[in-house]
Amino acid sequence: MSDELLILESNIASIQDIGRYGLENYGFSINGALDQFAYKISNALLGNPLETPAIEVTAFNFALKSHVDISVCVTGAQAIVEADNEVMPQWETFILKKEKKLRISKIHSGMRVYINIAGGVNVPLIHGSASYDSMIGIGTKLTKGDTLSLNGSLTNCIRNKMRMPKDDIPGYQSPWKINVCPGPDVAIFKKHIKFFEEAKFRVSLESDNIGIRLEKYRLTKFSPQQNLSRGIIPGAIEITPHGQPIILHRGRGGTIGYPVIACISSADLDLAGQVRPHDTVRFTFISTDKAIEIYRKREKYIQQILDKSLELNDISTKEE
Repeated sequence: MSDELLILESNIASIQDIGRYGLENYGFSINGALDQFAYKISNALLGNPLETPAIEVTAFNFALKSHVDISVCVTGAQAIVEADNEVMPQWETFILKKEKKLRISKIHSGMRVYINIAGGVNVPLIHGSASYDSMIGIGTKLTKGDTLSLNGSLTNCIRNKMRMPKDDIPGYQSPWKINVCPGPDVAIFKKHIKFFEEAKFRVSLESDNIGIRLEKYRLTKFSPQQNLSRGIIPGAIEITPHGQPIILHRGRGGTIGYPVIACISSADLDLAGQVRPHDTVRFTFISTDKAIEIYRKREKYIQQILDKSLELNDISTKEE
């Protein structure tokens, strides 16, 4: 059909959005885009509602084509972005001409790339979200030969050019410097705080959207080594009885039983979603008030980009 996207190549790719909230007591993880900043900015630049579902491409090559001209925005990790071998930009909108092949390859300096379409794609919502959940198999995982229908009228697929200022593009590179706030069990780690901030942890190959395991250094001689199971937020850094830190990300379960030394700030949780195996990670403690200030400043910036795009394209904020 003329209003469809055809997936030509896909290894690890899925549809993600802001996440599936309010259902953790029923066993649902939040999920959603692991780099919410890159995901939201791709929508903002296109003038889409910020919660519009996008394609999240992880680590490996990906390709699609459209049967009509569409405006596209690619954000996230650095990669080679091509339309029929013509190099295309990241962090700005461009027009993908009909039947041209959009290909993402050689993802580096980060782990995840976001592809967004003006007007979005039409995918089913499950409990209010289109996010793919690999643990229970709900949502949309993309494979070669799949099709995605464009959302809205075809006349709404073209937008004016918008670009994110170069100085505002995140620096995705190792060593990663990630801000954290004290965790609920920080008291039992008083003798470990300095070591935790000075250690250059290495990202393990055994990492995914559920948990990012950190190796090379361990925290030892702390007690208790286990707690009663309790609810936990994305970004919590638990310490196993063997002293291994694990960052629990958006795909994590709702409860844990290990002590939590720190919680990654909401803004820096996006950076944690971009780390690659063997990258180096360092942590810095900041106050909760500072973390809130940074998050609010970021969300305000995203809204400013969206407002500018809406004005440039004369799009109603009530657009569905």
